[in-house]
Amino acid sequence: MAWLSGQELQNGKYTIEKELGEGGFGITYRARDNQGNFVVIKTLNDAIQKRADFAKFQQDFLNEAIKLAKCSHPHIVQIYEVIHENDLWCMVMEYIDGEDLGTIVENQGILSETEALRYIQQIGSALTVVHDNGLLHRDIKPQNIMLRSGKSEAVLIDFGIAREFSQNLTQTHTQMLADGFAPIEQYDKKAKRGAFTDVYALAATLYSVLTGELPTISPMRAIGTELEEAKKINSSISDKVNQAIIKGMEIKPENRPQSISEWLSLLNIQKTSNNTILSATQIIEDKIIHEFKTHVDYKSSTAGLLIHHKESSSDLALHYHITISDTHAFNFGGNGFAVFRIPRKYHIVESVTLLPKKEVVDRCLIAYELFKTWDYGLLGWNCEHFARLVTTGEAISYQVKESILAFLNNNGYHPLAKEMMDKAYQTAKY
Repeated sequence: MAWLSGQELQNGKYTIEKELGEGGFGITYRARDNQGNFVVIKTLNDAIQKRADFAKFQQDFLNEAIKLAKCSHPHIVQIYEVIHENDLWCMVMEYIDGEDLGTIVENQGILSETEALRYIQQIGSALTVVHDNGLLHRDIKPQNIMLRSGKSEAVLIDFGIAREFSQNLTQTHTQMLADGFAPIEQYDKKAKRGAFTDVYALAATLYSVLTGELPTISPMRAIGTELEEAKKINSSISDKVNQAIIKGMEIKPENRPQSISEWLSLLNIQKTSNNTILSATQIIEDKIIHEFKTHVDYKSSTAGLLIHHKESSSDLALHYHITISDTHAFNFGGNGFAVFRIPRKYHIVESVTLLPKKEVVDRCLIAYELFKTWDYGLLGWNCEHFARLVTTGEAISYQVKESILAFLNNNGYHPLAKEMMDKAYQTAKY
């Protein structure tokens, strides 16, 4: 039975606010927790609950929900917990305030190639973690990629957790597929699926956000209907990206890149981003280095920064990288430093490039290296920041001084942040 607005779950821990949507297998609600925060709760819908084989659906749903909860990544919707309510297993997930890429393209027009590649790389890095955990997304499309409000951060949502254990329901399964984004193997219940399945859908998503068009559906392509090249629809698309889309959307699975990383390499994202960083900062071998520690909470000010980071799980043996293209760009032209949100996991920030006013500073690089250690004490996660300030030695003291003042005058920073910035200013020799 569908839950109603005001209904409490888990003895009042969550309160249902409204239904967000229902698909062929699942139903999703927006709720609030007992702290007043929004969450999303997903479970199997009434139609599935009435089936004779519901117990199997329920067990498969639970198994995949638990696996998905282990996929920790800043560009994957966070699973807070799996709960049991009224004989139903449910996923309690992060509520993302923002719009999906499909809606953005529909309302605002196609994305630039640079912006599209930024989001594709973010989602690609997320999918690598999903695949490393033995899962597939199975339903990648612009509507399942959310952009956080006010940020250039894409988040992968709505995993097709019912898709694979519904293969005995061929007709229903086919009706669930996203036109234009599902590869041919998803239309055949006996066909093998793999990372290459998500490669097709991600390439199709890139096609769509760059052209504003839905790709020709794969069953029609399989019988001879051609897919119009993205570059023929949008001539500003580079040859490199156009060819990567074509390769990722090969009809035969064996002709596609067999992993997300292999496909992303065709886009050459990392090389492009590295060149951008080097060009902007003109880093030279003669560097003045200053190291210091701090503990910083999440805030953002009016700095112009490019943050290059890599992240891994708390288990240092299981790590993954977010490449240079997965950067947050803060380029508001003001003074001050930006401090970024640090996810609760092992997290290394490799470089942060300050983009000051050109007439004040020609070259400046601020590189942060950060690591987190797990502490079972009262503080839980502790993090220590090791930062090194690297400059060309040119006359940048005015900009640094003004930036530090703006940083310190912004309320809410951890007290050690002041100590860090004081030490940086006092010890730097400009």
